Amino acid sequence: MSSSSSSEDELPKKVKEQEKKNKRKSEAVDEPEQKKAKKEKTTGRLKDSDGNEMFEIGNLRYATVSKFKGKEYVNIREYYIDKETQKMQPSRKGISLSKAQWANLKDLIPEIDKKL
Repeated sequence: MSSSSSSEDELPKKVKEQEKKNKRKSEAVDEPEQKKAKKEKTTGRLKDSDGNEMFEIGNLRYATVSKFKGKEYVNIREYYIDKETQKMQPSRKGISLSKAQWANLKDLIPEIDKKL
C-alpha cells in the first residue's frame, strides 16, 4: 500500500507541474497581444482614406479638416462598420463647413451652451 500512496503523492505533483507549464504557455501567447495593443495606442489618431487626421467626437462621429478645390473645410461625419470588410466607412450623414462657417459656429458655442 505504501507504493500506492507514493504514486498518489506523485499525481498531484505532476498535475501542478502541468498547470505551471500551461500557465507559462498561456502567458507567452498573451504577451504579443499586449505589446500589439500598446503599439496601437502610440500610433496616434485615426486617418481617413485621404490621410486627414480624424478627431473623435463620439458614437462613430468624427471631425476632419480637408481641402477641396483648394479650400479648407471642417467635415463632421458619422461613420459605420462595413459588415463585409469590418472596416470603418464614412456614411452620407454629415456636414462640411467652410472656414467662415466654422468660425461662426465657434462664436455661437457660448450661446448654444446656454440653451443646453
